[in-house]
Amino acid sequence: MNRCKYLIWATALCSPNALFAQTVLPSSSTTPTAPQGEAAVAGATSDIIVTAQKRSERLLEVPLSITASNNEQLRTAGVSSADDLAKVVPGFTFLKGLFGLPVYFIRGIGFNDQSLGVSPAVTVYVDQVPLPYAPMARGATLDLERVEVLKGPQGTLFGQNSTGGAVNYIAAKPTDHFDAGIDVEYGRFNTVNAEAFVSGPLSETLKARFAVRSERGDDWQRGYVSYETLGKKKFLNGRAIIDWTPSSALHVVLMATGWEDKSDVQQPQFVSFRTPDFAPTARPIPFPSDTFPAAPNDNRAAAWDPDYNYSQNSSFYQFALHADLSLSDTTTLSAITAYSHYRTRVPIDVDATIYTIDRVVTSGRISSFSQELRLNGELGHFRWMVGGNYGSDRVVESELVDPVISSSNFIGPFTFTSVDNRTDQKIRTASGFGSLDFDISDRLTLQGSVRYTDQDRRFSGCNYDTGGGDLSNALAFLSSIVTGSPQTIAPGACIVLSPDTFRPVPEGIVNKRLKEDNVAWRASLNFKPQQGLLFYANVTKGYKAGGFPNVYAITSDSLNAIKQESVLAYELGSKADLFDHKVQLTGAAFYYDYRNKQLLGSYNNSVFGVNPQLVSLPKSRVIGAELNINARPISGLTLNVGGTYLNTKVQRDSPLPVGPFGNQGSYIGNRFPFTPKWQALADIQYEFPATGTLNAFVGGNFTVRSNASTALFVGDGIAPRDGVSFSKLDSALVVKGYALVDLRAGVETIDGKMRFELWGRNVFNQFYTTNAQRSGDTVYRFAGNPATYGIRLRYRL
Repeated sequence: MNRCKYLIWATALCSPNALFAQTVLPSSSTTPTAPQGEAAVAGATSDIIVTAQKRSERLLEVPLSITASNNEQLRTAGVSSADDLAKVVPGFTFLKGLFGLPVYFIRGIGFNDQSLGVSPAVTVYVDQVPLPYAPMARGATLDLERVEVLKGPQGTLFGQNSTGGAVNYIAAKPTDHFDAGIDVEYGRFNTVNAEAFVSGPLSETLKARFAVRSERGDDWQRGYVSYETLGKKKFLNGRAIIDWTPSSALHVVLMATGWEDKSDVQQPQFVSFRTPDFAPTARPIPFPSDTFPAAPNDNRAAAWDPDYNYSQNSSFYQFALHADLSLSDTTTLSAITAYSHYRTRVPIDVDATIYTIDRVVTSGRISSFSQELRLNGELGHFRWMVGGNYGSDRVVESELVDPVISSSNFIGPFTFTSVDNRTDQKIRTASGFGSLDFDISDRLTLQGSVRYTDQDRRFSGCNYDTGGGDLSNALAFLSSIVTGSPQTIAPGACIVLSPDTFRPVPEGIVNKRLKEDNVAWRASLNFKPQQGLLFYANVTKGYKAGGFPNVYAITSDSLNAIKQESVLAYELGSKADLFDHKVQLTGAAFYYDYRNKQLLGSYNNSVFGVNPQLVSLPKSRVIGAELNINARPISGLTLNVGGTYLNTKVQRDSPLPVGPFGNQGSYIGNRFPFTPKWQALADIQYEFPATGTLNAFVGGNFTVRSNASTALFVGDGIAPRDGVSFSKLDSALVVKGYALVDLRAGVETIDGKMRFELWGRNVFNQFYTTNAQRSGDTVYRFAGNPATYGIRLRYRL
């Protein structure tokens, strides 16, 4: 096949995070348990157990690209949330979205949109229980056994909206004996992070585990034109797990999780002032931001409106029940039921100056219910699974801009200074899935899986006048000019105009519906020529659901749905355990062929100027390869080096391509936004005896990445371009490449019960950014974390 010529064969290796992870699975009479600690390292790497395919399997026998890290490795690397996984997972990137919400990418595949309830391209789970919206994942790293990051489309087992991959956190489970522990960390900015757990049996058939985490810290951002500070941290997280085994055939786990975040929201940095030349009217007054100084290249620097509360108020809770019933020695019925509720209020000063120009408050709530039933078993040379899933979500969101003062909110004699964009979505999803593995021989296995998904999404939304009547009067005036007859819109009304008549739509509210279905599938051929060596070839069809844009719409056609995207993914990979388990190699080369790829583009609005808008690209592709090597060449020394190469390209245009500054042209030749061509990480640690009872260790973590754009730019559409930007304007919307260095050193008792560590993160205080966007007449960026350092103490009974 012609596509195959793009596949770059490579060998690589599992990160030490994957190969040396402690992997205790949920208690079950039929579930194998992996070796622990150093014993696991000394034994065959095939003994490491993962549940990537919703069953217990040896890591080296799973024909997927997987990175796994245990709890201690996550802590050592400074991973306190899903945002930090780039430190341990090659090809993983995180960014703060347009209004500060998190977005996750794997192998350059993610979905950057400012809406609260968008369907992601990378899904997050805790013990296979979905966290269907990215902001819900804030507390997922609490008291973990490990995390498994699955790369590439995972739509057959983990459902649609996982075209980039899936992140499955495995919570630490209740123990058969009493156990307890505490971790305390003190760092720069008076940050105190404390986590504790207690675990043990309550009866012969019942055991429990309780864990709690608190994060507190002082302001870390500082005003570069004032003496103000911002950035306090105030986060609380808890989880309770009840494990009940009434008989050898039945195992039930009840999990309750919750968190509350009242930390200050990170404020962006001012980059430049841009007056779009396509604005409907010239600015009648000069703006103070015309001469406002750009932020220095300092991670801590920022500017914001004084006398305003920038603390978020976000909370989440989830109840989940997981039951496994053994119907026979080879057949198990599993049921997973979950209910999640998320509520948030996030304020962002998007003009990034000390003037009251453009401030956004995103607020809303999400309720999500999911139910999965599946039956899996073995029959001779066959391993099979069948099941179904039902989900019901509701997302209510408000995006209040108050004030908004730009070159585009002056309409005739009227000026509007606020607008509230409100949406209400109800989503019903039903699916059925199945998989079958057939051992053709001891060395050759054929795998296949399929999932049918049907989704019904109902949408209501509009722009609200906030009550003063300024938006109502301005749009009524605009409607009167276009229609030639006087129009009146009441203050506080819901306002959207008809594209045909340019009069307000009935009741001002836009109601739309999107019904779609799809069939995702995966085929895999695995060859094991000898113990500890695996070659595999996968072909996967995946989908990401369509949806409705959350934009400031003047006419109702701006709220039309964007259809689902699909990807046909080809992957070749290998896994090897070499030199008496001292070196582990894994590698993969892949090609993704996309249809209707959903990316965040731009459009020209006759009133609000240039605004972000979802676009559907008819054809695009990704070529990539991953290389990893993990080794223990001598006693006590662990080396891990991993890298990802990505070549993404838009091959066909969406209708009327528009750049972030309103210029029109072509998207063809663009790389995907937020997709660096190169990413690499390295982790080195050396452990040696210090005394008869203590071991000492020193180590470091290094990450590096190349440039990436933050928006879809437009060119002349004649010569496809491989560069990052097309113009000087575009260069403001580029995340420049950077390298980060973390260091650590400490001592640990031989029995592992006590550990003392000194750590530093971004020790050279490298300035870097994670996102840059244009809002109104200003360009702003989010800076990365400054240098931090501290101490950590761990104690286990």
